[in-house]
Formats: sequence, structure tokens, C-alpha cells
Amino acid sequence: MRAILFMLSLAVLATLAWGGYWFVGARGLDRAVSGVLASNAQLQAQGHRVRGFPNRFDLTIDAPRLNLPALSWQAAFVQIFALSYRPHHVITVFPADQHFRIADIALSLHSQDARASLVMEPGLSLPLERLVLVLKAPEARLEGQTHRAELLRLGSEAITPEHHHFTAQIETVFPDVTLMNALDPGAHWPRRFDVLRIEGEARFERPLDRASLSGGMPALADLMMTGARVIWTEDAVQTDIAAQGRLSTDAQGRLDGEITLDVRNWRALMRRAAAADLMPAEHALLIELALSGMVDPEDPDRLRAPVVVQNGDIMLGPVILGSLPPLF
Repeated sequence: MRAILFMLSLAVLATLAWGGYWFVGARGLDRAVSGVLASNAQLQAQGHRVRGFPNRFDLTIDAPRLNLPALSWQAAFVQIFALSYRPHHVITVFPADQHFRIADIALSLHSQDARASLVMEPGLSLPLERLVLVLKAPEARLEGQTHRAELLRLGSEAITPEHHHFTAQIETVFPDVTLMNALDPGAHWPRRFDVLRIEGEARFERPLDRASLSGGMPALADLMMTGARVIWTEDAVQTDIAAQGRLSTDAQGRLDGEITLDVRNWRALMRRAAAADLMPAEHALLIELALSGMVDPEDPDRLRAPVVVQNGDIMLGPVILGSLPPLF
């Protein structure tokens, strides 16, 4: 009997201790959010509340707004969930509709499901370790255009607290038809893409950590593109263009560096580029002869070509294959 009473006493004490931990943590979280909202003019909200006793911290922020010099965002709410025994790993859920303003452009984003997983390194400063944002069936509307896709995935992983590797991938993409017709009236390029992907590295002036909430986002010190991929399928034939290398940006946002292009269905791609006037007609034969020497002997439709990007121009030796637009 004494053993049973002892075990029951331990259970009661453990329950009280756990409940006390949750209330202390919830109160601390409530105060932290209030402090951030009070001290950071870039963040605003109509209110917030903490729920989830006893095993979770569920934070709901009503009508949040973020105002940065060239970017603003607002939504009806945002919900942040964390297990009480793993507070450094949070899940964030966004509403179906979000609204952005980038410079002078207003953008509305609708999705069937939008959520992010954010993991921070345990400790007082909580530096960002990795972040994954997934949107199902996103639909972006801006300036009378509507762009749709089946899936959008954004990811970031820390190399150091100031240095992060990022990826952005969109699957089954349908760009706005009116815009594509204006940009490509000859219909040289597809109106549906299987995959659009870009990856790179970003270096900030200070770590991305909890201080970023109260002190504002750190300035971007360096931006580099390390890879990209475009895939589309027409008439059961797939064109796959992959780029790997390191391209840095200059003061005008133009890319410079060296990359290796891995292209499947490359001859059809050349015909498209020539028809769209993206490749100088007088160099077409010279380019094809140069590229023919880089074809995979086991797969004639595939080639690997090392190219140089200079001031945004993609060059194979002295020949310009095409140009990339400035990133900003």
C-alpha cells in the first residue's frame, strides 16, 4: 500500500510540475510576443493568444502585418505550434489568402494549404538551422495576371549562422497565358512547366536568430546562385535543362561566374532559341558544331557544356548563347 501511495504521490507531483512548466512557458511566450510587437515597428498585430495545455504551445496571432522598406505582408492570422518539450522546432500555418506588396507591386497569394517547419539550434539566441515552406495549389495574382502551380516548396539550411543555402522549387507551373502570349507571341516556348527550380547561397551581415525579430532582419551581404533547373514535356518528349556552378551578382543585379549546363533534348532547344531570336542566327551553325563535341556518346540527345556568364551573357567561348535578366 505504501508503495502504491508513493507512486501516486510521484505521479501527482510530476503532473503539477509539468503543468507549472507549461504555464511558466506560456506566460513567457506571451510576454516575448508582446515585447517583440511593442519594440519592432515593422511588426504589427491586432492581438495574440497562447493555448495548447499541457503538451503544446499554440500561438495564434490575429491580423499580423510585416512592413519592410521594399516588402510588406499581411494575413488574417498566423498560427505557430510547438511541442512543449521541443520549443525550438515550430510548425507555422498560414491562411488560404495572403497579401504582399513588393516595391510598388501588389500580389495576392491563394493556396489550399500553406505551412512551414522551422528548426532553430537550442540555446539563448536560437539561430536558424533549417526552414521548409510548402504551399499546395498556390495561385498568385498580380497586375491582372494569374500564375498557378500544383506545389511550391522553399527551403533554407544553415551553413553557418550568417551563411545559408536556399532552394526554391515550383512543380506543374502554369504561367499567366496573357503574359506568356505577350512575351512569346510566336509560341516558341511551352505554356506549362513540369519543374522550375533555383538554388543558391545567401550571406547576411549578422546571424538569423531571435534578435532578428526585435532588431529587424539583417542586411544581405552576398547572394550567389549555385544551381537551376527547368523541365517541360511536349508531345511526350521531355526537355531538361540543369545548371550547376557558382554565379554571383554585381551591383546591377547581373550574374557573373562559371556554370556547367546539362541539357537533354538539346537540338530541339537550339531550334527554339534560334526561332525566338535568343541566339544570333549568324552563330547558329558555329554553336551547333561546338556543342556537338560535348554530346554524351551514350545519349546523343544529352550534352554537358561548361559556359561562362559575364554581365548576364551566357557565353560558350567567344559566342553568346543568350542572356539572363538582372536578379534585381
